[in-house]
Amino acid sequence: MNHLIKLLGVAALVAAATVNLSCNVNDYCLNCATNGDGGIGDGPSDADDGGGGDDADGGPCVPTNGGVEICDGKDNDCNGSIDDGTLPTIGDDCDNQIGECSGAKKQCVDGAITCSKRPKPEECNNLDDDCDGTPDDGDPGGGAVCGTNTGECVAGAYRCQAGQIVCVGAIGTVGGQQETCNNRDDDCDGEFDDNLTLGPCVAGVDGPTQGNAGACNLGVRQCVGGTTVCVGAVFPSFELCDTSCVGENCDQDCDGNASNGYDTTTDPQNCGGCGTVCDLQNAFEGCENSECVVVACEPNFFNKDNNDDNGCEFDCKHPYLGNEVCNGVDDDCDGLTDEADPDLITPPVAGSCETQGACATGTTITCEGSAGWVCNYGPNVEKDTLGNIVSETICDGDILPAADADNDCDGFVDEGQPNLGDACDNGGAGDCRATGVYVCNTDNRSSPAVCNNPNPPGMTAETCDGRDNDCNGIVDDGASTGSIAGLEWLTIPGSSVQIMKYEASHPDASNTKVGELATHVCSRSGKLPWTNVTHPQAEAACAAVGARLCSETEWESMCAQPPVAPTFPVAGPPAATGGGVPADYVFIEAEQGEIGPVVGGKQFAASTAFPGFSGIRAVATADTNAAAVAVGSAGAGAPRVSFQFNGLSTTNGYHVWVRMLKPDQDSKSVHVGIATTQTTNPTQTLTITQLSPPASDPTLNKWMWLRTSTTITPSATTAYVNVFMGEDGVAIDAIALTRDTGGTPPPVSDAIWAYESNVQFAQPQTCNGDEYDTAPTVALAASPNGARQVSATATFTTQSAHGLLVGQQAAIAGVGVAGYNGTWNVVSVPTSTTFTAVLPVMGLANSGGGTVNAGDQDYILPTGSLAACYANGGASDVFDMSGNVKEWTAERSANQNPIRGGSANNEVDGLSCGLDFTLANDQFFFPNVGFRCCK
Repeated sequence: MNHLIKLLGVAALVAAATVNLSCNVNDYCLNCATNGDGGIGDGPSDADDGGGGDDADGGPCVPTNGGVEICDGKDNDCNGSIDDGTLPTIGDDCDNQIGECSGAKKQCVDGAITCSKRPKPEECNNLDDDCDGTPDDGDPGGGAVCGTNTGECVAGAYRCQAGQIVCVGAIGTVGGQQETCNNRDDDCDGEFDDNLTLGPCVAGVDGPTQGNAGACNLGVRQCVGGTTVCVGAVFPSFELCDTSCVGENCDQDCDGNASNGYDTTTDPQNCGGCGTVCDLQNAFEGCENSECVVVACEPNFFNKDNNDDNGCEFDCKHPYLGNEVCNGVDDDCDGLTDEADPDLITPPVAGSCETQGACATGTTITCEGSAGWVCNYGPNVEKDTLGNIVSETICDGDILPAADADNDCDGFVDEGQPNLGDACDNGGAGDCRATGVYVCNTDNRSSPAVCNNPNPPGMTAETCDGRDNDCNGIVDDGASTGSIAGLEWLTIPGSSVQIMKYEASHPDASNTKVGELATHVCSRSGKLPWTNVTHPQAEAACAAVGARLCSETEWESMCAQPPVAPTFPVAGPPAATGGGVPADYVFIEAEQGEIGPVVGGKQFAASTAFPGFSGIRAVATADTNAAAVAVGSAGAGAPRVSFQFNGLSTTNGYHVWVRMLKPDQDSKSVHVGIATTQTTNPTQTLTITQLSPPASDPTLNKWMWLRTSTTITPSATTAYVNVFMGEDGVAIDAIALTRDTGGTPPPVSDAIWAYESNVQFAQPQTCNGDEYDTAPTVALAASPNGARQVSATATFTTQSAHGLLVGQQAAIAGVGVAGYNGTWNVVSVPTSTTFTAVLPVMGLANSGGGTVNAGDQDYILPTGSLAACYANGGASDVFDMSGNVKEWTAERSANQNPIRGGSANNEVDGLSCGLDFTLANDQFFFPNVGFRCCK
């Protein structure tokens, strides 16, 4: 074949040379036409010359190709030589310079142009023999099968790789692997497991450890069917009951003892004697003490009666399934099924049934055969017809404890009513608006929740309480003008000014809370006063109801109720009816007299600088230690205060009493006279006795009555009682005119306390001052209700109203469980007979008995709580001016705000109407300072 390819290659090259002369396609052009006639006869072998060729015609040499010698096998130049000399293109590079054709030169061979290097068939030599640019392409020399497919070997194929013919893919070679006993031809010689020498069998490896002892023979190892077996092996067998046998073949179990035989006391095949085979019904037999016994029962059979003689007589129809469980099957095959079997395993309810909510009580569990254990839930559990729990629809949390109302036992109550407890209303306004919450529908508890809409208060007359009583959509309308009910006003006697009957309170105040609404102020009985209020806030609250803070004078006038300022002239006293009879006295407050002009730079002026005065002021002159004014020059030379009387007797004399104060040793005298003019010189001098040394003077800074030494007879029925300054600095509180000649001082008829009666003297326990304890000592209820604890909060129940308020301290004593005893802060007051406190210990048992006492309680009470604490005008008069809370009055000047009254923590002396507390600035506020308004 290679020779044929080579011949074809030469022919192709020859043809190519011819084509090059005509077509010039390439050096290897085949079947190309020539420049001749395209037929035959132009070459040296052509036969168109009759077979003789050109050189056979005998004619002369005719030059061809213009006489130029070319490589064509002809003598073109007729020199007698063919293709000689230098020929065109001969020696040039051939067109193909790839692979092994690289460096090829054109040459003239046998009249044809050829290349010195030409493509050859590709050989496996890592060279590009066919000059196509790829060495060894086409896998030259490859494709033949190599190796073998015999046995475990796999044949491959020869392939040209890296210039070498190699065998690729072959696995194994003949004789290349050792033959093993595996039913395979490992050495690929065409035979399985051949030529194996395995040797003798090994005791303990190929057979019992007894080896060739007794009747045993291990045999010889041979490969049979790919497995090593011991051929000729005799292994141990049951020892036969052959105690008469002799020889090693009698040792069937190969234990070295050929005469051990069988134990007929334990051998079920020879039980009680050789050949006695135990055959018990449906049983696997054994032999004990020469008696056949049941070792085990055949599948599904059981020795129910425990009698070996009749074997396993009980057919259970199924295998033993284990302990008896509730499934309608006799699991332990004892003839008893489910609850009839005392061996039944009963699951605990907690592990089988729901245990939350209504399932926690009344739940039972029963075995229902193939249905297994079935939970039977109580009547509060919602179930379907099969007894399965269904989602909760019943709304019953309002009539059942929370646990029982969890009808689907999921830990949630009434979740089928998602809006339960949400707020709702009837759409009305104010007190006509019925607000409530969504509650269970008692008519159909499986239907949606309904709004309970409790009855509203209903339309009433508007009152000052922070509510829209008349349902017109406006809260406390009318409060801005002070005309609304609940803004209770009383007129200050002797004036047109109105003052609040009760201490000011927030509109939303109650008897247990101060309230928060600050849009305006109310004055109602039974409300905690508005405290912790600054002076500007109090002013704004009064202004919101068309009012203002009361002036100090207005406040004191209402509190002390002084006599109405007289209209001068005042009627003189009647004829004397007996010594010291009050009706014979005409009493006039000094500040109610007519103040004279400034004389000598001085003038009597109203003053509150001296405590203990009656009424609302005293009058005094400035104390500059100026020289005293003589009685004879006082008429026109001294300050004065005058009081005009009419109806006086011109034949009977009158005594004049003056209530005076000696602030120091020099301020001790006044001059008194009765005359028809205010500047007539006085006739008598009243002087407070001066004692020495001054420090021991009991009259210093004391109010006292002094009387003219003799009577003074007026010259006319209408006359002035004139009091002139004798020494500057003297203070005058009041005067009295009398016909009485005795020495009894006139009574001081002004009230200085806001009390129900005897307003001239302090009356402890009448108003809420420091001496008044707001909560009495009361007995606790008996055990177990008197003291109960949940977590740290203890609830105490008293036998009567305890009077305690939130924030007070309650002293508990005498309770049987000692942990309750102690002094605790009150944190809530649910009712008048219960209160709560947080204790430092927990887990106390219910107890009772003992007492509760709040000790020294100085707490603010609701307005009007003490019926006797009102100004001396009657039960309808202004309340709580002597105690409960101090009260702001109108400012004296910017940031100078007076506080009047007295509070629950003030001593009795601090509760008088005239006491003037320290001024406070606009930022001051305190829990015991409130206010009331005037208009």
